[in-house]
Amino acid sequence: MEQAKDSEIEISQDILDELMRSLELLESSTDLEGTAIVSKTGLRIASSETADVTWDIYSASPATLISLGEKISQGLEQGELKDIVISGNRGYTIIVVGDADNDFMLFTNCKKGYKLGYYFHKIRKAFKEMESVLKKIETKDIKY
Repeated sequence: MEQAKDSEIEISQDILDELMRSLELLESSTDLEGTAIVSKTGLRIASSETADVTWDIYSASPATLISLGEKISQGLEQGELKDIVISGNRGYTIIVVGDADNDFMLFTNCKKGYKLGYYFHKIRKAFKEMESVLKKIETKDIKY
């Protein structure tokens, strides 16, 4: 993955390949689709082959939701935000948020609501396993 000189993210091809394999493995063992790793600031890091929608949906929109969700969760004294579920008439979008020291989130879609508990288990487990790889990604504070 080529990085711009002033890029907010520094990521090697090896790390990117490992993340892609993890996303593909998650999808191949479930009915999940359109799975991606996105930074909390809205940059797409890695995605599965089924993630073929407009990238604005996969980047800026989840980042905005996470920011708002964190404010609501803290304001209502619910603790640290863990995930967001968006329910539509054709399926669900699930966003799992990393801890305070993790600058990333996992974004995925599913159509079968009766399996949501199973999906949450698989998604959280996969994201936890990706944490060691995600910590290798260098993030910089960029001023615009």
